[in-house]
Amino acid sequence: MYQSKHLQNKRRRSGKALALLLSLVFLVTAAAGGVIAYLTAQTDPVVNTFTPASVDCEVTEEFNGTTKSNVNVLNTGNTDAYIRVKLVTYRVNDSGEHIGGTAEIPAFTPGKNWKEYGGYYYYTLPVAPGEKPADDLIESIPLTGSYSDADGGKQVIEVMAEAIQSAPAEAVGESWGVSISKNSVSPYSSEG
Repeated sequence: MYQSKHLQNKRRRSGKALALLLSLVFLVTAAAGGVIAYLTAQTDPVVNTFTPASVDCEVTEEFNGTTKSNVNVLNTGNTDAYIRVKLVTYRVNDSGEHIGGTAEIPAFTPGKNWKEYGGYYYYTLPVAPGEKPADDLIESIPLTGSYSDADGGKQVIEVMAEAIQSAPAEAVGESWGVSISKNSVSPYSSEG
């Protein structure tokens, strides 16, 4: 009989311990749920202030009908950028329509920190937003006003510019295939 009384007491204590444990688990769960509900209802949302980089550019130049001058590129983006320019020349008739015949870009000396590489002219320093390179790519270049061969026409030179973020260096290398440093443009190598 003694054993059964002892077993009864033990069972009673086990039941009480289990009830106490379940009550504690319920209280902790209810408290955590209450805290989460309170924070959800009372906490103001956090505004994401991240602004993605914007890279863009615009050619600036003067043309008086026979000479292009002050050819440069404005960084219209919101981050420092490298700039490159491709010069394309062709002939047009008096109506401005493309015609045959060859046209060559007259010789000129690129401005300081501009380097020709692979058919492009690169400005070898990063250009800040809202700024242009310190020196123009072309100070002045005369265009052929009329050709005397059978094709005739007059010369047009189009200035096509591109900009790319200056950092990280891999952005320039992977997009343009070059590495740029002051007064230097070379093939890009991802191995550093």
